[in-house]
Amino acid sequence: MDQPIKVLLLDDHPLVMEGLKNRLESEQDMQVVETFSDPLEVIKRIGTLKPDVAVIDISMPGMTGFDLAVEIKRTYDMAIKMIVLSGYVYDEYVQKAYEIGIHAYLSKQATYPQIINAIRQSMLGLRLVPENITTLPRADQLTPTEKAVLKQIALQKTNKEIARELAMSQRTVEYHMAAINQKLEVKTRVGAVAKGYEMGLLERLYDRS
Repeated sequence: MDQPIKVLLLDDHPLVMEGLKNRLESEQDMQVVETFSDPLEVIKRIGTLKPDVAVIDISMPGMTGFDLAVEIKRTYDMAIKMIVLSGYVYDEYVQKAYEIGIHAYLSKQATYPQIINAIRQSMLGLRLVPENITTLPRADQLTPTEKAVLKQIALQKTNKEIARELAMSQRTVEYHMAAINQKLEVKTRVGAVAKGYEMGLLERLYDRS
């Protein structure tokens, strides 16, 4: 039997968190490893708990869910998938979340089946986009680092060579490549380069060299 999906929950509303915890634990393929109301405690213990997915709120005491998400991504890259469950469903919040690398942004009005589906989909590496959101990152909104990685890919550099050139780990290179593929709506390195030329992204990059 496959190992259950290990889920960490962060929310400062006990009733919301307890209800979600109980519902998730009724699923045979899920296990809630811990619940938190303080993001700083998450940072202290997440390395020991090693969750597969972290479901976090945005508005938290001490530090925002966005700050926590950035810290988790910086340390664990794609090893820990993140889902935002928030009462604030503003376009700019959602866009910021996806730019960070969050796999799903759900309203607290979402049903349990929707949350459960998001957790399972995130484990497959899929990102769920709210139907009413139209301002998610576009292909021409690659970050400076993603543009640098794309240029190196176009030069046919290996992940190891890109990591050395840009002073980052190979796992971080892989994370940026995944983000590039997501924004360009492609699945391969060749596809990313082709789309980059098609949209003029690489031409602009070379003009700056």
